[in-house]
Amino acid sequence: MNQNNKILIAVSLANGGCFSMILPILAPLVRQMKMTELQGGALISAGALLMAIGAIYISKQQNKYSIYSLLSVGFIGMTLTWGLFTAVLAYGLEYHLATMLLFTLLLLARASMGIFMAMPQIALQTYVMTKYTIEQQRSQTMSKFGALNSAGLVLGPFLTTLLLAWGMLTPLWVAFIIFALISLYIVLKFDRKETGFSDTPGQKTTTESTPSTHNQAFSLRNSMGWFGLGFSLYIAIVTVNLTAGFYIQDQFQISTQQSATYFAQCSLIAGISLVIMQTAISRFLQWSVQRLLWTGLICMMLGLLISVNTTHIHIFQSAYVLYGVAVACLTPAFTTGAAQSAPQHLQVKVASFCTATQALSFVFGPLVSTGLYQWHSDYPFYLLMIMFMLLAVYFLRYQKNMQPSSVSV
Repeated sequence: MNQNNKILIAVSLANGGCFSMILPILAPLVRQMKMTELQGGALISAGALLMAIGAIYISKQQNKYSIYSLLSVGFIGMTLTWGLFTAVLAYGLEYHLATMLLFTLLLLARASMGIFMAMPQIALQTYVMTKYTIEQQRSQTMSKFGALNSAGLVLGPFLTTLLLAWGMLTPLWVAFIIFALISLYIVLKFDRKETGFSDTPGQKTTTESTPSTHNQAFSLRNSMGWFGLGFSLYIAIVTVNLTAGFYIQDQFQISTQQSATYFAQCSLIAGISLVIMQTAISRFLQWSVQRLLWTGLICMMLGLLISVNTTHIHIFQSAYVLYGVAVACLTPAFTTGAAQSAPQHLQVKVASFCTATQALSFVFGPLVSTGLYQWHSDYPFYLLMIMFMLLAVYFLRYQKNMQPSSVSV
């Protein structure tokens, strides 16, 4: 394994893990700061909105940025803005700032973070598309890095579980240190000559400059079902990692500290489930995209049914076993399905659109989920059920028209 691959593995885990470390403690912190659930959701959405805008901008100006510049600027920027967000939060809690003032400062800090959030993910997927020319290699490598990012999204809260004993803000400071170390690792160790992505702004490859508008539109249209899957998947991840924090405290009538502990345990359960399932998929099962898709959809809907129909906290926690399996299956299904639906000359754009899909889900997901929660605590889960049932109908109806996939991931 070369140096750049090691760096990208660290980037994948850190990018998903660090940003998800705040999720188990966000609901307790929101209650502690006397904010509403909707304001808590807005803190997540603010950064994601600028992340989506950044991803779309980079997709249109892709030849201006090298992989190294996207990685280094992205992680250095995230390090600085994450430190600013955590410092504002710590100051506000210590000196009891007015709720609206504290919310405004946190919103601005979180929004500034979003400017840099899209860069590492686009760099990673672009690296895969430019390094590998065989479709099967590209799809399998995309699935690996997509799974690593998803593992980070679930394993981040697990790390939070271990750190809560040292204080509510300790996980955020540890995430800041991780960001700083990864930034240093990229600057010192990344091999710029090894990447096939041009470091010269404005340079274009022949394949990037020749496709017609018609082919581009056609290819993206073929990928829309997979983008819909990714959008729904990341909204589900937000809901079971954010809104569920409020749900546990209110539904089971427990304290803020207890809810943080129980919810961190949920993340631990999901993380173990995800790692075991992803290991089984990559080493033993060798499932097709279609089998991953349907296994993930079924597990996700079963988990949601358990969550809304139980009155026991331990049964509620058991649903996170199914969530872990669902994420392990649906993440590679999403990234691989989207990549296979587009020709090689559009793979960089598909990578950017995959990142934008995740970002948009983190814009709308927290706002919709927390907004519905204020209306009724079960409604966020019902919304997810409807979304995944519609996806199941879509893939059933159009399965015969989709190009069969024989690629095992």
